[in-house]
Amino acid sequence: MIRNLSLLATTAGALALVVGTAAAQPADAGNDGGQWLSWRGPQQNGCSLERGLPREIALDDTARTWTYPIAGRGTPVVSGDHLYTMAYEGEGKELQEVLLCLKAATGEKVWERRFSDFLTDTIYYRFSLGSPTIDPDTGNVYCLTTAGLFSCFTADGALRWQHSMMEAYGRLTFPNGRTGAPVIDGDLAIVHVISAGWGRFAPARDRFYAFDKRTGESVWSSTPGTAPKDSSFSYPVVQWSGGRRLMYAGLGGGNVACLDANTGAPVWRFALAVGGLSSSVVLHGDTVIATHGKENVDDSTIGRMVGIKRGARPDGADPVVLGKDHEAWRNPLVAFTSSPTLVGDRVYQTVLTGELACVDANDGRELWHQKLAPDQIHASPAWGDGILYVPMNNGSFHILHPTDEGAEVLQAVQLEGNCLGAPAIAGGRVFVHTTAKLYAFGGGTGEVGPTPLPAEAAPAEVAPAPGPLSQLQVVPADFVAQPGQRIPMRVRGLDASGRVVNPSLGGAEFAGLPDGVRHAGGALVLDASAAPGAHVVTAKIGDRSARVRLRILPTVPFADDFEGVKLREHPEGEGVPSARPPSWWVSAGRKWEILELDGSQVLARTLDMPLFQRTMSLLGHPEMSGYTAQVDIYSDGNRRIMSSGGLVNQRYLIVLKGNHQTLEVRSNDELLKEHVPYRWKAKRWYRLKSRVDVEDDGSGWVRAKVWPRDEAEPDAWTIEVDVPHAHQQGAPGLYGFTPQSRFRVYLDNLSVTKNV
Repeated sequence: MIRNLSLLATTAGALALVVGTAAAQPADAGNDGGQWLSWRGPQQNGCSLERGLPREIALDDTARTWTYPIAGRGTPVVSGDHLYTMAYEGEGKELQEVLLCLKAATGEKVWERRFSDFLTDTIYYRFSLGSPTIDPDTGNVYCLTTAGLFSCFTADGALRWQHSMMEAYGRLTFPNGRTGAPVIDGDLAIVHVISAGWGRFAPARDRFYAFDKRTGESVWSSTPGTAPKDSSFSYPVVQWSGGRRLMYAGLGGGNVACLDANTGAPVWRFALAVGGLSSSVVLHGDTVIATHGKENVDDSTIGRMVGIKRGARPDGADPVVLGKDHEAWRNPLVAFTSSPTLVGDRVYQTVLTGELACVDANDGRELWHQKLAPDQIHASPAWGDGILYVPMNNGSFHILHPTDEGAEVLQAVQLEGNCLGAPAIAGGRVFVHTTAKLYAFGGGTGEVGPTPLPAEAAPAEVAPAPGPLSQLQVVPADFVAQPGQRIPMRVRGLDASGRVVNPSLGGAEFAGLPDGVRHAGGALVLDASAAPGAHVVTAKIGDRSARVRLRILPTVPFADDFEGVKLREHPEGEGVPSARPPSWWVSAGRKWEILELDGSQVLARTLDMPLFQRTMSLLGHPEMSGYTAQVDIYSDGNRRIMSSGGLVNQRYLIVLKGNHQTLEVRSNDELLKEHVPYRWKAKRWYRLKSRVDVEDDGSGWVRAKVWPRDEAEPDAWTIEVDVPHAHQQGAPGLYGFTPQSRFRVYLDNLSVTKNV
């Protein structure tokens, strides 16, 4: 994990629920015929209410069975006639992720949208390890790509809005490629990521970001846990409880967390493991049931399933930390990242050793377990009409009839590829995606009967009416802007539980606005003179206030020689005058500092953070394109060990590598990584220049040249890389690598200009 956290450094608010939108909440749904809108299904626990489902399937295509030849690692989602799934296709630099829309009845392609990977360290083709989500109100489809593009499409495939979570918010990537799925709750689209942004969001943490599902405006962001030890794609579960809309999820730091889905306010957390939690939880009465396959927090054993008694709302800003007294029960099951399926008071869980276990949700007793495969990784069961559909990592697919004494095997078949997602059940069909193809097995009627599930200990709550106005909320709450822009701002009144009392309050005053930014006509207006910077602005109405995070980014052209910054004594008393990097850079924080070298102020990679020997920081707008980036590079070291430095240009990383003595262009270590030899020496300045050119057919070229700074610029490019699917846009950035935290790399004279 230390290696993974080191690698992640290379890549580098809510609309409250409006009463009357309860139909948009999967946990409150009562009819799921033809619907499987999110990867956990309409009950948020892997269960369908459809009846007449197939108890036996055929692998040959029939009138009700079909296959589609495309690889995937997640769960399809279905709304009426259409199925949507995340997939990937191609080899090497031809590989692209695909959001695919098919006719659910026939598998005929309706439309697709393709995404090229960028600036990730994803390995072994671990792409599309997540699922789309469908909004029941609008029919819009939401997806999060491996590189962190969070997109909203209409049911017809038109792009409504898109955020590059990496470039706008500092979302980090991991070699395992875990992505998960967005949550649609009321008017919110929520994503769960690990990010390292700016200000108090600079440290790497598990975070949730909520956006207006229709407009894409930032509504809230939340940091409910501790530092991550692994990536997490735990899909949150939402439910009304005590008059509040609460959300529960596992975190990368080993906690199960509860937060307010309307505002993002942390409520409580429970420490469960030393590693990350990726399994989703299920809710049973007043208990949150969670599972994991990491080292336990209280002993050296691996894995556990725990029933957690729900906690209370804290009085302060920090969440309540629940202790052992909130543990209702435990058992020693070890599930790597598979999620439990809850059927009444029975929990069905596939475990690391390839078995299916049945657990009593009331007391945690394991009733039985049954061997199905050699092992299990991510895949989870789905239940419908008294039948369990269980995919396993080795590609075997099992249809079982469970009882309290065991499970009758109705059928077991071998599918092509590996199963890493969960089945979806909709319209009388069972859908399963493998790393070889998408399967659709027919035979059911698609009818929905009365719920066969036993009642919970307490009836599910419904959305209560709003109370008195208690707090303010500003939308957008966290955003990037450039000089000359006008950003409409809405100030809303919420009650103490985050429900909307007044959707538009007048008379707000904004304090802390930087020079060149003013509030006028219900918007923040950025003059041409607005300087780049990161600011926290306060909106006030009477004695109430709310904060807004504003990052102002420069427009092209811009440059920085780092001379205009006053150096101060190092905060840790090292006796070396220094200054922090520019505040608007994403994922920079303590990873860079401005120092003096040979009479000039330069940017240097810090050496006091061993987990971040590699650092990539982004410093421009995600929609920038057609620019030339240039920087000077100086490496400490000797003939055996040298540091490395480089640039990010339009989602390509261009690095002058010290130990390898090469100039390298890459966007992913396994998909696009090309280099040429370049002999260079430590303790001498070199100049690196790059540009990206996109052709009319979508292909392009990444070009770069390097030369000693004290010599004339050569005419020829040192390296030219052709790319079949060129990135159309992307923020510029800087890269540094300090091997073993021994030798610094220095950068100077950064410039970004329009291509000529």
